[in-house]
Amino acid sequence: MDVGVVFPQTEIGNDPGAIHAFAQSMEEMQYTHLLAFDHVLGANPERAGGWQGPYTYRHAFHEPFVLFGFLAAATTRIGFASGIIILPQRQTALVAKQAAAVDVLDAQLRERRSAPTSTHAAGASRNRSP
Repeated sequence: MDVGVVFPQTEIGNDPGAIHAFAQSMEEMQYTHLLAFDHVLGANPERAGGWQGPYTYRHAFHEPFVLFGFLAAATTRIGFASGIIILPQRQTALVAKQAAAVDVLDAQLRERRSAPTSTHAAGASRNRSP
């Protein structure tokens, strides 16, 4: 059974260290995937007519594909899922390309991490060649 966790978009803020630590902690707890939501623009509560929703432009909503790329470099096993992608505000081909790029680059990162190590005169180092 796959058990995932929702990325705390509005609670975690913009600190890359906190985001990195959160992802690594979720991976250590054996979650299989991390789910993130998309909000392209936040509402302004001072606009005409007001706004009573739970999120405003002051809340950090990280762009999902950029977030997944960042998290792929911070983790080794956990997968990524989007709960919502606001397609009408995006170019369809660009969304497809971004999703494919995260998938390809994440797979390459994971492959490199599992590559055998090599030893040379200066000592042992991880083999980073593709």
